[in-house]
Amino acid sequence: MRVVVVAQSWPATQGGRYVDASDVARLVAQTWTHESPLTEVTALAVGDGGPRSAALADASVSERVGGADVVWRDGAAWLVPAQRATRWEPGGLATALLGLAARDAGEGANHSPLRVVVPLGDEAPAGDASQVWGASPAAMRHALAGLDLVALVGSDRPLLGFHGMSAALLEGKEGDAALAKAAQAQEQRWTELARTGDEVAHITTLMGPERASQTPGSGAAGGLAYALHVVGARLQPIATALADAVGLTDAVGLTDATSTRGEPGRADLVVAVVPSLTPRTLDYGLAVPVSAVAATHAIPAIVLTSALRVGKRDLMAAGLASAHEGVPGPDGLADAVRRIAHTWTR
Repeated sequence: MRVVVVAQSWPATQGGRYVDASDVARLVAQTWTHESPLTEVTALAVGDGGPRSAALADASVSERVGGADVVWRDGAAWLVPAQRATRWEPGGLATALLGLAARDAGEGANHSPLRVVVPLGDEAPAGDASQVWGASPAAMRHALAGLDLVALVGSDRPLLGFHGMSAALLEGKEGDAALAKAAQAQEQRWTELARTGDEVAHITTLMGPERASQTPGSGAAGGLAYALHVVGARLQPIATALADAVGLTDAVGLTDATSTRGEPGRADLVVAVVPSLTPRTLDYGLAVPVSAVAATHAIPAIVLTSALRVGKRDLMAAGLASAHEGVPGPDGLADAVRRIAHTWTR
């Protein structure tokens, strides 16, 4: 039997700290193999779905450019907020992008554009998102035109409209007059910014022109996704991008290969280990690519979490066979893995 595990961090027992995803992956693999020696476990560590998603313990931070550290992966520059910050500072991010663009331009024209990946998730930046543009969004777009820029988002909401960023601010709090006023002011401000930003982005499709402010995901990360989209970034779901980066599809579907124990290469079970499973993370988190890959190969997908906040009907709708809950800390994680191994190992 083959099991593929995709692991994020796990809550520690004290101080709000987390066990690193790399350590979680190793612990899960070791515990499962100990309980079921005939099972081959492939454990992959992925980022937490936020701005520091590329900063795994086994990732190599080779340099600092402006307000970002650079992690090189498969020829692409993945950016991480500098100084171990947990949020992007828009001005520092802009400096990093300009530095990489200038360096890439110095390489000459006979090479592929440098791919730069900016994980955003849905974490609001430490400052005004429009500062990414500097003095002019048009000038910034021109300066970054040589990069293959990708922004990874943790939401599909647009910047403006009934389902936009400001509307999300009011969800469940419609009776708060002060919050309603703040949301209205935010909507008005971004509407003004979008008049320039949408013109600069100038998106055209087979159906005609589209507004960047209506692009799914442009309202993520407090408008930072929109600001990057205007200067040329493509918006992609962060959970799927992280799963692709660690080779989830290949790990699950090795149909033309055999495992190290001579068994068919395709996996029999896919497991996502996440710190919490809520309606939001069920829609935009690691469960999405895990269930999608499992469905492609007609095998079950399950989730192990320390905080289960969704019901069986939601799990079924998301394509998950089951969800299992464990207590915080390495011992709690190991105990939960033992129970799952006995439940799912044939």
